Amino acid sequence: MTTAAGAETLLEQTLQLAAGAPLLADRPVILTGATGGIGRTIARVLAAAGAQLVVADLSVDAVAALESELQTDGRQVFGRALDASDFGAFAALVDEVEQEIGPVEGLVNCAGLWEPMAYEEVDEIAWQRTVTANLTTAFAGCRAVLPRMAGRGQGSVVNFASTAGEYGSISPAAHYAAAKGGVVAMTKSLAREVGPAGVRVNALSPGPIDTIALGAVTPEQKAKVGSRTLLNRLGRPDEIATGCLFLLSPLSTFVTGHVLRVNGGALL
Repeated sequence: MTTAAGAETLLEQTLQLAAGAPLLADRPVILTGATGGIGRTIARVLAAAGAQLVVADLSVDAVAALESELQTDGRQVFGRALDASDFGAFAALVDEVEQEIGPVEGLVNCAGLWEPMAYEEVDEIAWQRTVTANLTTAFAGCRAVLPRMAGRGQGSVVNFASTAGEYGSISPAAHYAAAKGGVVAMTKSLAREVGPAGVRVNALSPGPIDTIALGAVTPEQKAKVGSRTLLNRLGRPDEIATGCLFLLSPLSTFVTGHVLRVNGGALL
């Protein structure tokens, strides 16, 4: 199993690789859910790859801290507090970005919520909270950027799915699986609609990733969850981030409507 120090070394190597090949040089990209465990790493990789990055999340303080962290290397990064499920607020953000930075060329809908519970415990409030956080946020982002991208004939969107949305949740979380399954169907449908205009819409589907949200704390717990993958380990946030970089970049210009499984073989 990769140690904490080893994982940090691998992340630094990933950042160096991204910086050495600025695949997103000067491209305005919006990232939601940017201050979470996976989102923060995606932000670091996209910034290193040269994106004109806009990091968005709910907390004003957390967004400001991330913005400050990413600007330490002289990069220009823009932080905005945002409820990504608010259609009007998302549209206003895109207006602001396009006026101050330039046409949005990439969007990563990473905002989400993992709140597992048995189906009989899921009341209307829990259902709405999970569906809003995982599905509505993604659609609101797509609704805000896709018409503009289609009008210009280019752009790339990456939505966050999950293995739970593809074959059901191992932990009791039918509401979460339903929301992520919706992300998969939405992604494929939108890809059909905007593909003829030259715009790509894909989804990234993580398997078990070594973050706080996973809920595995001890080495024994992590080993048990990691054993579900063919590689016999948990994934790392930087492995998700490089998948996002691939889908956003010119390396994947003939890829759309695709669900990229970054899951270590947990789902074939």
